[in-house]
Amino acid sequence: MSEDKKRITIEEALNKYSGVLNNPDGFSDITGPCGDKMAFYFKIKDGRISEIKFKATGCGVTLTCGAVVAFTADGLPLSEALRISPAYITDTIGYIPSDHKHCPILAATSFYGAVANYFLKVEKEMEIKGEKEEPQW
Repeated sequence: MSEDKKRITIEEALNKYSGVLNNPDGFSDITGPCGDKMAFYFKIKDGRISEIKFKATGCGVTLTCGAVVAFTADGLPLSEALRISPAYITDTIGYIPSDHKHCPILAATSFYGAVANYFLKVEKEMEIKGEKEEPQW
């Protein structure tokens, strides 16, 4: 991600990024192996994530992982936001109990799903318009 370090408390991130966006450009809803659910919604403006929200049901670790992804991705171009990995989420949080190691994977997978949803929408729009150039991500 960027060299400049942004900082926020988990509580502030949960308050700012928890929720749903109407008419998102990208959306994904995933259920993890433990039954926890996570959805990501984002909007793109000028090639960057201009708004992002997540909605999660489950344990506190799942909620924290979603907040880390949303906070980190906010304002980034998609090409940079795709660098958010389960390892990055784990490193950012610092400690995740061994029985919750799947939570960062759920958060990253749900976010990647939203990005894939966005790419498919853009591709379909280009196809409808008859544009043949490859989209610039």
